[in-house]
Amino acid sequence: MQKLWARSYVCNAGINFLIYVVYFMMMLWTVSYTLARWDTSLSVAGLASGLFMAGALSTRGPVNRILDKLDRRTMLLGSLGCFFLLSLPYLAAPGLAAFMAVRFLHGVAFGAATTACSTAAAALTPMKEVGRITRYYTSAVAAASAAGPFLALRFIDENGLETGALAASAMALVALLLAFFVQMPRRTVIHRAGDTERRPARVDNFFVRRALGIAVLAFLGGLCYSVVITFLGEYAIASGLPASGGVYFFYCFAFATFLCRPLAGYLLERSGRDMAVYPALLLIVVSMIALSISSANWMLLISGFLFGAGYRTLVTTCHNLTLRCTFLSHAGSLRSIYFVLLDLGIGFGPFLLGSLVPDYGFSMMYLVAAAVAFFGIYFYYIELGKTGKFSAERWEEERLARQ
Repeated sequence: MQKLWARSYVCNAGINFLIYVVYFMMMLWTVSYTLARWDTSLSVAGLASGLFMAGALSTRGPVNRILDKLDRRTMLLGSLGCFFLLSLPYLAAPGLAAFMAVRFLHGVAFGAATTACSTAAAALTPMKEVGRITRYYTSAVAAASAAGPFLALRFIDENGLETGALAASAMALVALLLAFFVQMPRRTVIHRAGDTERRPARVDNFFVRRALGIAVLAFLGGLCYSVVITFLGEYAIASGLPASGGVYFFYCFAFATFLCRPLAGYLLERSGRDMAVYPALLLIVVSMIALSISSANWMLLISGFLFGAGYRTLVTTCHNLTLRCTFLSHAGSLRSIYFVLLDLGIGFGPFLLGSLVPDYGFSMMYLVAAAVAFFGIYFYYIELGKTGKFSAERWEEERLARQ
């Protein structure tokens, strides 16, 4: 019988937390380091930061196929070994192009490591505890989203950019060492009669269109999130605040994430999906406007709380709706499309929106991000909300009709 808090599970949870801390920390660190070392434009610095997510995105399909052939523990150790080794060349990169290549490859290793980590968690988790473990992992990522930026902003504020890169390597090394203590059960593959013939999937276009609309919302949310996680340190400095002032933003962001997740679940189950999507997008709009005019730490605190509440509610809701559409349409690729568009928004948002800063400033960039979120409200209303397609009553009627 598998024990929930056995050594292997605790070590795997620690690995997951550490690699996400490195991810969040290096998103901010990369922009400041690129600007300081090569005096490049902010949009190019944002691209260097976002290439990490582009690398992670490129691994989604290949890693799953490799996991089907390799031992899970081998995949975990190999991906974490690459994650550690690729954290070392940042400071040694001779030029910007080499630095960008390192960022992309490090993102590839990150994508492989997170996939292997989640696969290990599934193998180590008793079936009856799956729901609780999902909440624990989500909470760990939320905690990392505060710890990573906190460390990055400390290093930026104290002119310790080289120390920041060494800290990332140290955390990657600890994650690799923890992996040696993770033992996983061997995978058993059961072949059933008729499995050799691939059956065509039945796809319900009605739900496919819904899921694609939700994926577009995730992309827009990713754009807004990317300019926060990437540029907040530089924005705080440009606004006359210490870079560590951004720490307040991420503290409140993480607190709102913990606080609002149960509320999002309640709105989803009791009041219909519309009652979760509209407030989430509106909170993102207000938070981006508040961030654009922030001139004191208390203003960062308010905008951080509003953004955490809005972004976490939006991502939780979109993920929930995508899973429901995937189940009812029998199109498993819909979930992958959701994550692809979310990662695209996070990966290329810094370059797309960061290009506004040289001519119009940070405030205009965050106002444009607010406009992006407001467009999300309009898009959701036109495509999905106007007809009440995601209302609780409509969803239940259609579910019963398809039984």
